[in-house]
This record gives sequence, structure tokens and C-alpha cells, in this order.
Amino acid sequence: MPKQRYEKDEKGLYYVCVPTNEFRKDGYRKYKRLRAKTQPELDKKLQAYNDNLKVGVVSDKTTVDAWFKRWLRDYKGGVAENTRKFYENLYRTHISPVIGPAKLTDVREIDAQGLLNRMAQTHAESTVKSVRKILFSLFDTARKNKLLPFNPCADLTATGRRPQERRALTEQERRAFLKYCKTSPHGDFGAFLYFFGLRRGEALALTGADVKSDCIVINKQVTYPDNNAPVLKLTPKTDAGFREIPIPDKARKYIDFKNLPDGLLFPGDDGKPLTYSPMIDRWNALITGALGDDTDVTMHYLRHNYCTMLFEAGLDLMAVKTLAGHNDIKTTLEIYTHYTESLKKHADEKIHKIG
Repeated sequence: MPKQRYEKDEKGLYYVCVPTNEFRKDGYRKYKRLRAKTQPELDKKLQAYNDNLKVGVVSDKTTVDAWFKRWLRDYKGGVAENTRKFYENLYRTHISPVIGPAKLTDVREIDAQGLLNRMAQTHAESTVKSVRKILFSLFDTARKNKLLPFNPCADLTATGRRPQERRALTEQERRAFLKYCKTSPHGDFGAFLYFFGLRRGEALALTGADVKSDCIVINKQVTYPDNNAPVLKLTPKTDAGFREIPIPDKARKYIDFKNLPDGLLFPGDDGKPLTYSPMIDRWNALITGALGDDTDVTMHYLRHNYCTMLFEAGLDLMAVKTLAGHNDIKTTLEIYTHYTESLKKHADEKIHKIG
């Protein structure tokens, strides 16, 4: 077969006009130019173009960034606001800086896999898997729209750092934490987390009107869809989050329930819900003051600790599930398993000391 002969354009590049899958208003097919510095290079471009044309792929210069905007609008337009922000944050932080400016057709599997491999060194496995999910959907919808002959992100693997196992506080940590809550300017916030097992957003949404004589009412939450700006939502995280939690007698020693404000219990300086950074600063000041700079205790540990205290008080699984607002009994059961394992460990230690 004789070699293809090409013309040169005004810039000295070899070119050839090829048909596209698009048509003009008058019904005639549109054509485009393929260009290259050398004839062998243009041969390769032409071969690749014809291969794509055979499987119905439309030649396109769409970038990954541009396709993400369309994907988010047209394929994820019906998701909840928090979910949409979740996608945007993951894309902006992890995907766009690496392959965002590239054309969809230029992205290879090794590019996407390398992105995930680098994330795995510093991020939780769940985060890496979420990014993989976005990559798969982005490129698969592009494939279905004939922008790609195949999905280069179809077989990616995702690993990452395993999440730190949550635990209950030790007896020494419990005493130290409550003692510090007595004197800390943020002690009420810590005490509400400790004695009611609240999620962070549930505590931040509490008002004086939510505190009754014998219980507190949970029916809303504060979220941070933009990482810093708070949003007050008039529903809790799940339907199971709607609940009334009895006030333990001991809580009255650490919280002055008779003199709580009518509005938000833990507002920012402007009286509105705390923005993310000041909220984290207050928590860090509280927990390091109570347990030291090297503590691993997080706000969610206090939730785990609350459930453990309920088990210690003799409540059954369903009662603990209800009071904690767990949507899935498996979550409650996992904490109960930790509790029983801890009991066995302490029993074994005591047995070794008998006699």
C-alpha cells in the first residue's frame, strides 16, 4: 500500500482533512484537520482517528475539568447539597491539580492509577476509594457519550491508610476530662458531648429551647459543606437522629442547666453557628488541656465512650442504638463488641492476680 501523501500548511506542518461525525446545517459532513510536524507522526494520528471513528467516538477537545462541570450538572444534579459539595471538594483537591487541564482523550490508566497511589500514602482508604468512584463515573459517562473509545479508569485499585479504631476513654481519662470541663471556658461543650454522646453537629445546633427539665431534644444539626462556613439544617443526620436523651444526674454537676441561653448554646462571636476553624480550635484547646498534647481522643471518641457507659449501666443494644441515634444496629454492635472484649481483658488481668 502506498504511503499517504500530505500537504503542508502555512506554518509548515503536515496536515490531512478527515471527516467527523458532525454535520453542518446544510446537511454536509463537517471535516477537521489533523496536524503534525512529521509524516510518520501524522500517520499515527490518522490511524488513531480512524480507529475511534469506527467505534463511533466523536473527536473532542473537552478537558477533564470541563467534563467534570457537565458531569456534576447533568448526572449529579439531583443529589443532596452536601453530596454535591463532597464531590466538588474531592475533585478540586485531588483530581483537578493532576489531570484537570488534560483532554479526556489524553488521560491513560497509568495517570489515574498514579494519582490514587500517591493519595494512598497520606489519605484514608475511604477517601481514596471515593476519588476512584468519581474517576470511574467521570470517564464512563464520557465513554457512553462517545467522547472516548473505552474507560481508562475501569480497573483502578484503591488503597490507603486504615482508619484509627475508636475507643472509649479510660477511667483516668474520664476523670481528667471532666475535671478540666469544670474550669475550661469550653467545658460546657465538652460536657454535652460526654454526657449525651452527641455528634459534633448536633451539639453545635443545640439551643436553650432544646433542653427540657429531664431530657434534651435532638432535631437539627450544623454541617460544613464548604469546609468552613456553617449551615444549620433543621433535620439531624438521619431519621434515627431524632431523639430525646435523658439528662444523667452527674451531668448536672458539670452543666448549669438553669442558666443556659435561649439561643444557640455554643455560638460564634456573632451569635450564629461556629465556623469550622474556631470550632476546631476550641476543641483542641479543651482536649489538650484535659489530656495533654499527645492524646488521640477526638470528639467522636466521646460518642463511643457514651455508648460504652450506657452498656456499663446495663442498657441493651436497642436502647443504646436509640439513645445514640445510630441508623444501623451494626454500629451499636461494634461498640458493644469493644466493650465486652475490654471486660474480658480486665477479667483476665484480675485472674492472674488471685491467690
